[in-house]
Amino acid sequence: MEGIVAIFSNNLINWLLLVFLLAYLWSKVTPAMFAQRKEAIESALKEAERARQEATEFAKQQEERVANAEIEAAKILDEAKKLAAEMKAEIEAQTENEAKAMKERIHQQIKAEQQLAITEMRSRAATVAVRLAEASLPGAITSSSKDRLHNQFVEQLDNGGIKK
Repeated sequence: MEGIVAIFSNNLINWLLLVFLLAYLWSKVTPAMFAQRKEAIESALKEAERARQEATEFAKQQEERVANAEIEAAKILDEAKKLAAEMKAEIEAQTENEAKAMKERIHQQIKAEQQLAITEMRSRAATVAVRLAEASLPGAITSSSKDRLHNQFVEQLDNGGIKK
C-alpha cells in the first residue's frame, strides 16, 4: 500500500502542479484575449451605432426628398393646370375671333350677292322697259310730239344741259 500512496502522492503533486500551471497560464493569457475580444466587441458596437446613425440620417434625407418630390409634383401639376387653362382661353379667344371674321366675310358675301342680284334685276328691268318702249313708242309718238321733244332737247343743249 505504500506503493499506491507513493504513486498517489506523486500524482497529487503532478496534478497540483498541472492545475497551478494551468491557472497561472489562464491568468496570463486569458485577460489579454478577453481584452482583445472586449475591444473587438466595443469596436463592433461603435461601428454598429455609427451605421445606425448613418442609416437614420439617410432615412431622414430620403423622407425629405420624398416630401420635396411630392411638393414639386404638386407645383408641376398646378403649373400644368394653369398652362392648360391659359391655352384653353387662348384657343377659345382665337376660335371666337375666327368665327367673327368668318361671320363678317359671310355678311360681306351676302351683301355682294344682294348688290349683284339688285344690279342684275335693274339691268333686266331696264332691258324690258326699253323693249316695251321700243314696241309702244313708235305708234304713240306723233309728229307734233317729236317736234316738241326735239325742241326741248335742243334747248337743254343750249342751256348747258340744265332743265328749267
